[in-house]
Amino acid sequence: MNDKPLVDRYGGFFRSREKLNLSEAKVPPRLRPFLMWAAYWGVSDDIDREMLREEAPAEAIEELRALISTIDVDLNDWLAGPAADESSPSAEYVAFSAMRMASF
Repeated sequence: MNDKPLVDRYGGFFRSREKLNLSEAKVPPRLRPFLMWAAYWGVSDDIDREMLREEAPAEAIEELRALISTIDVDLNDWLAGPAADESSPSAEYVAFSAMRMASF
């Protein structure tokens, strides 16, 4: 996963944070280009995710919101589709769901 574009834009914020290790194979093809975003923003714990938002540059939050708005239909198809009935969702499913929550 090449996170250079995010590091170039937001520097220390993205450099200082541990990324999730996510598998492209477990993500629908249309959402795979956004895996690096989910690796940063896909924090499942509500408090930790809110702390991440508070530390983020305003531009990063705005870019995340814009990104989510462009992939919202694909996210709905996956997150509200058959995978929603899994008793143990994948880390990737959780990360993309949490990423969406981080955008609000």
